[in-house]
Amino acid sequence: MLPGGGARAAYQVGVLKAIAHALPRSVKVPFPVITGVSAGAINAAKLATHGADFHYGVERLERLWADLNVDDIFRTDTATVIKTSGRWFIGLFRGFNRAGVRSLLDNQPLRELLERELDFAAAQEAIDGGSLRAIALTAAGYTSARSITFFQAEMGWPGWDRMRRHGRVEQLTVEHVMASTAIPVIFPAARLGHEWHGDGSMRLSAPLSPAIHLGADKLLVIAVRNEDPNAIDPNDPPRYPSFGQIAGYVLDSLFMDSIYSDVERLRRINHSVSQMPASRSAGPAHDLRQIDARIVVPSADIRDLALKHQKAFPRSVRGLLGLIGARGAAGKQLMSYLLFAAPYTRELIALGEADGKARLDELVPWVLGEG
Repeated sequence: MLPGGGARAAYQVGVLKAIAHALPRSVKVPFPVITGVSAGAINAAKLATHGADFHYGVERLERLWADLNVDDIFRTDTATVIKTSGRWFIGLFRGFNRAGVRSLLDNQPLRELLERELDFAAAQEAIDGGSLRAIALTAAGYTSARSITFFQAEMGWPGWDRMRRHGRVEQLTVEHVMASTAIPVIFPAARLGHEWHGDGSMRLSAPLSPAIHLGADKLLVIAVRNEDPNAIDPNDPPRYPSFGQIAGYVLDSLFMDSIYSDVERLRRINHSVSQMPASRSAGPAHDLRQIDARIVVPSADIRDLALKHQKAFPRSVRGLLGLIGARGAAGKQLMSYLLFAAPYTRELIALGEADGKARLDELVPWVLGEG
């Protein structure tokens, strides 16, 4: 399960690289169910594109992230930034719809990148050949106000309906990835069928559930936030948060908070199931089973890495970030999600690889079903 995190999703690539290098080449597909949300949807779709060979898929995924430039994801030329800023300014007086305001950034380059990198027909071939069971991407419907998981799976696999959560069998396309990655306000919504959709992390109160609905009984979750508490200096008078700082905080909550609450809920359910007689937990009315979930989190604060590499932003973007108070330490959280630049993503990959290697004694036997 690959959650969202913008540019932070490069960390997931490093963890997967460590696991791939440790597994025998004979293990072609250690994860038959792959689910992704937001930037994690990019990684999930790329792995599914090479679904019959996990090792090669990880190699291709690393190449994609290690060579990224910011303008591979959104337009950074001065003319576009000035045009977008002007529309926002006009929108304050005439109304955003009349001014044609859809988002802060134009992510058409991302669509073009995904069209080159993703092949959902190849993913279907991996499913038909028995290598993959399912690939699932989640987006949020703005009209229905539901979290919708679109998935390709083995023939006959049913969808699901829960409170504001829906699973739908559908032939996936690049547009599904664009919908899942459409961070509100920052990137424009994407239309799927008769509805506009935004980032899949919205409304996703149970991010582990799509994989479970698709038959998984073991889950590897690669998160992108260090969980050490933030230090507060009582001698340093607090400054009122800038718009950029608040935006970074909102994204952090959007992408990661539901993951940890869902893992805690899963552990409580596992404990309850372990206390129930087998006859009570079996059958269609009580489809309960224990799910073994492992979560990998960064060992370092990714925000500090973004601050270190902030000059990798093009000058036009640095100017835009400055306007909203997202430069320097106050903006490091927002920058950590938007800095799609090779110096930063390569360091994230290296961090993920180191963290993955540190847990190989646990993860490799677990993946192979030996522990």
